[in-house]
Amino acid sequence: MVVNVIRGNHHVRGSARGGFRLWAALEVCGELGVQRVLLTCDHDNLGSITTIERCGGVLEDIVTSPEGPAKRRYWIDLPTRALEGAQ
Repeated sequence: MVVNVIRGNHHVRGSARGGFRLWAALEVCGELGVQRVLLTCDHDNLGSITTIERCGGVLEDIVTSPEGPAKRRYWIDLPTRALEGAQ
C-alpha cells in the first residue's frame, strides 16, 4: 500500500512536487513487479485529479458514502521491470 497525504493548505494545487512523488512511487511499484495500482482522491480535489490523470490514471468510478466525500477511483497499469528482467 502506498499512501500520499497532502496537508490541507496544499490541497487543490496540483503541484509539480505531488506529481514527482507519485511518479517516484509508481517507479518503485513497477520495480517490485506490481502490475496495476489503484489510486483514490476526493471527488472535488482538482489538484489530485489533475496529478493522477497526468500520471496515466484512468477513472474507474466515483464511490459515494454517507460518512464522507465521494471518492474518485483510478487505475494505473505499470510496465513491470521486475517481470521484464526475468525474461
